Amino acid sequence: MSSGKSNKLSEQGVPSQAPETNQEISRAIGESLLWDISSSDTLSSAFEKVLKTLIKNTAWTYGQIWRSNGDTVYINEEDPFVYDSDLQLIFRKESINKFFSTKEGILKKVSESGKLYFIPDLVTDTELKRKDAAIGAGFRSWMGIPILSHGRFYEIELLSERVLNPEEAYLDLLGVVSKRFAEIVSRRVADEERKTLIEFSSEIILTIDSDCTIRQTNTAFQKILGYEREYVKNKSLLEFIHPDDVELTKAKITSGAKEGFENRYITKYGQIRYINWNISHSTESGTVFCIGRDITDDRLTIQRLESFADQLNVNREQLYNAQKLAKMGSWTMELDGKVTWSPGLYEIFGLDLNDSPPGFEDFIQFIPQEDRSRIIQNYEKFLSQGIFEDTELRIVSKDGIEKFLSVKGEGLLNRKGKFIGGTGTMQDITEEKEWNDSLRQLQKMDAVGQLAGGMAHDFNNLLNVILANLDLLELNLRETPELLKRVFSAQDAVRRGAELNRRLLAFSRKQALNPEQADVGHVISDFADILTRIRNDIINIEFCLEEFPMICSFEKNGLENALLNLCLNSRDAMPEGGTILVSTGFSPAGKEHRSMIPGFVDMEDACIISVRDEGSGMDAKVLERLFEPFFTTKQSGKGTGLGMPMVYGFVKQSNGMVHVHSEIGKGTCVEIFLPLSKGPEIIHKALNEKILILERNIKDQTYLTALLNRLGFEIFPAYDLQEATTVLENYPEMYAIFAEEEILSESFEWEKLKTKDRTIVISEWNSKIDFDPSLKVLKRPYTWTKLKKLLT
Repeated sequence: MSSGKSNKLSEQGVPSQAPETNQEISRAIGESLLWDISSSDTLSSAFEKVLKTLIKNTAWTYGQIWRSNGDTVYINEEDPFVYDSDLQLIFRKESINKFFSTKEGILKKVSESGKLYFIPDLVTDTELKRKDAAIGAGFRSWMGIPILSHGRFYEIELLSERVLNPEEAYLDLLGVVSKRFAEIVSRRVADEERKTLIEFSSEIILTIDSDCTIRQTNTAFQKILGYEREYVKNKSLLEFIHPDDVELTKAKITSGAKEGFENRYITKYGQIRYINWNISHSTESGTVFCIGRDITDDRLTIQRLESFADQLNVNREQLYNAQKLAKMGSWTMELDGKVTWSPGLYEIFGLDLNDSPPGFEDFIQFIPQEDRSRIIQNYEKFLSQGIFEDTELRIVSKDGIEKFLSVKGEGLLNRKGKFIGGTGTMQDITEEKEWNDSLRQLQKMDAVGQLAGGMAHDFNNLLNVILANLDLLELNLRETPELLKRVFSAQDAVRRGAELNRRLLAFSRKQALNPEQADVGHVISDFADILTRIRNDIINIEFCLEEFPMICSFEKNGLENALLNLCLNSRDAMPEGGTILVSTGFSPAGKEHRSMIPGFVDMEDACIISVRDEGSGMDAKVLERLFEPFFTTKQSGKGTGLGMPMVYGFVKQSNGMVHVHSEIGKGTCVEIFLPLSKGPEIIHKALNEKILILERNIKDQTYLTALLNRLGFEIFPAYDLQEATTVLENYPEMYAIFAEEEILSESFEWEKLKTKDRTIVISEWNSKIDFDPSLKVLKRPYTWTKLKKLLT
């Protein structure tokens, strides 16, 4: 190439006329080079333009780019280069296969100093390793222009077929270009890396206008939502959002809030995806920059975990309710002292759920002193031998109630099979023992009744003989007043003996009865005048009778005598005064509310006749002997001990059942159940309405449930306010709420229930509480008539 080549100028607007001086030429070439650098779209195109400008406008005839990789430099086949001859092309191919260390020779000097390295004449050079190859390709001058920028190293290599001096080589100009190029390289590489990161990001990155029009987006948008870039560009982002989340998204974008938010998108294939967004607003351009992370899998995982948690809670609740109904709780005790109790055990022992479960030393304190030695021996055997013996024990709960528990357990092993403790259950069997005791008492009473019946028959025959002879003596002694007086006295004694014998026969169920079909309520109403005669200044008697007829088969005199005996007993049990309540009610058939009374489970619909008092009550020992003939707690001469046996005999002869509940200091309730000959016309209809019953006493709860079920309601029982609140949260549409007064009085939270519509407070028949007139109150004993009035 001739030196005239330097008069040529680039095609980027630089004047083509011959410059007047070398300084003007240098300036024109410099402007052209800087224009090449700044106007190029990519770094590769910038290198290519610079090489072409230099080769076209200077004495340099060949140029190529070297790039670094670690401590070496190499030529990428796709990187730009400029050549003039086939011989130079061979030199290019030989260069591609070479790798040179930046820690040696010229490269070390260039990379460390950042300055140009110029070899005017290769023939005299001793540094360039590719000297022979360059000379073989016809080159004489060589220059290496370093491009150093933030750890990146590029080298522009220029060669010429002539021996050049520094001025012809444009050393000063190319030094300036080298520094400018380094700035451009840094920015371009950063831009390209940023574009690459954006493009390959797994998160959606897009820019939108303030009206949500999409301007740019990366490939993640298509990968996640399925829509191509060309399709979504210039469309509103709101078109792809779930309709329910559009307003939320618009509000977040409009507000300029920087905190993240979530919304849902409908993919091209109709699926729902959850995206978590972070947005930033450009105040100058009005552009909104958005980064969205697909959290669908996270959300589905959370939903599955929540579902598992809900199911676990349901299972736990079901287990808790099952244990509660069974009056059972579970326990675990490890040798290192760790103890866990289920909520059921806390309830059995009367403890607060916030208390720590008691260890053995605390547990033994609940057991009466006389029973402790046996339990301690079993515990020591368990610790030493790992053998747990199932047992029964007696405790006194924290609230002072004596209970009988059945304890079962087994050894607890770790994964290596080592004995580390025990686990098992405790069940409150107090009612079961009472039931068994009642059953044994029933069997004993039947046996005593058979004995009393046999004796009464023989005694009756003797009385008949004695009375017949006395009648004959009366006829023969009419003229002897003194002797006749003795006969009259003997006759009176025989009649009293006959009455006593009649009671024995009634108890033994062998006395002849004259049953008839009658309405229990009418019979009691007619007999009320007799019962009210037991009133005095301190004793009051009240009646609460079911309004609809309840027809049973029974002897009227037997029922009247039974009621009179019960009311007299109630009066005698209240020396300081009180109220007696005589009531009737309907007891629908059903095992759920009959299981507490032995032999009562299989009875069909029945009429309940109850006598309640506020007397001194009876303890377990008295209750056990209540129906024994001649047993009485009254003073001598004030009772024969045959009143309650007569009641028992009447009930049994009428195919009924009798149940007595009594507590010391709280009074006694005697309930007589007579089977209905003709049930009331109560139609069972599915009302699709729900009722919550908050009642702690299982017997009362199951009885009220049975009545409401007969009306067609769906019943949800609860034992405390916490459980009731949970039910109401799940079923806010509750038709009515029956809440026990005693439970409500234990917590201020019951005010929440009072605000509910159709709240009905369950109260004792003798409660002295003045309720808010706006509240509906259902007093025990429940009657069908009361329920219907309260629910309509």
